Amino acid sequence: MIEESGTVVADGRGLVWVETQPRSSCASCAVTSCTSSVISGLFGTRSNCLQLENTLGAVIGDRVVVGIPDELLVRASLLAYLLPAIGMLAGALLADIAGLVPALQGLSALCGLVAGLVLLRRNSRKPSQQQRYRPQLLRMAGFSTQQVALPLSGGARNYQTG
Repeated sequence: MIEESGTVVADGRGLVWVETQPRSSCASCAVTSCTSSVISGLFGTRSNCLQLENTLGAVIGDRVVVGIPDELLVRASLLAYLLPAIGMLAGALLADIAGLVPALQGLSALCGLVAGLVLLRRNSRKPSQQQRYRPQLLRMAGFSTQQVALPLSGGARNYQTG
């Protein structure tokens, strides 16, 4: 599960808007003259604002953890990169089989690439797909669900936190 913490900045109608700050690898590095720090300095850091279903009863100001399963992110990445590439290769292959001149093969490959991008966009606009790849509220930040043994007068008892 890929997780990120954020702050609830607005709520209403069973939804919350969670603002997250992107993490930079520059915070853990002492070098200030690398390309990453220069680019980060030029563009700055922008916060992301996600509209999510309020399954935790969070209110404005609460720190929450949002997440998305690893396999969904991998599947979405593969689809985003492979579908256009397969379209481009199919367009070029079909043009080659048809015996077209190289210039038309290139144009056919470009048409296949565009067709792959159009299919990707059409598929991503389906409501079922939009809900499938949407991050979820996981928990309130700072809480854990681990067993803690508390010493009591009658002996130690285990309690679940969170």
